[in-house]
Amino acid sequence: MKRHLPILLTLLLLPACTTHLQRKEQFLTEAGFRAVTPSTPAQIAHLHSLPQGHITQVTHKGKQLFLLADSKKNLLLVGSNSQYEKYQHILYTKEVEPDIANEKAIKLEQADWADWGGYYGPMGGPFYGPMFY
Repeated sequence: MKRHLPILLTLLLLPACTTHLQRKEQFLTEAGFRAVTPSTPAQIAHLHSLPQGHITQVTHKGKQLFLLADSKKNLLLVGSNSQYEKYQHILYTKEVEPDIANEKAIKLEQADWADWGGYYGPMGGPFYGPMFY
């Protein structure tokens, strides 16, 4: 439980306006990735050698691992294949599905105006002019 406390505190203290990297770290943590803080000079050098802010797939002792390096925070998030799949599911449900729902709402709204022939839209019809703006 002690090792999860910093992660939980980080998630609770995230501001409402988060960056792309912060959202990615949050989703990875939610998927079960564990945070590793490099402590030796070799570990820190390895952290800095990884692509920053990008998920990297590596094979370590015959296992597929996924890493996200953030050298500014001196943090490495490490997860397995199943955790990466869970991350992809979280990413889809929180990022893609809301966009799809928004597109559907826009199309429904456009369809409603199309039923009126567009005649009474904001730029047409008998109610167009400076008086109605």
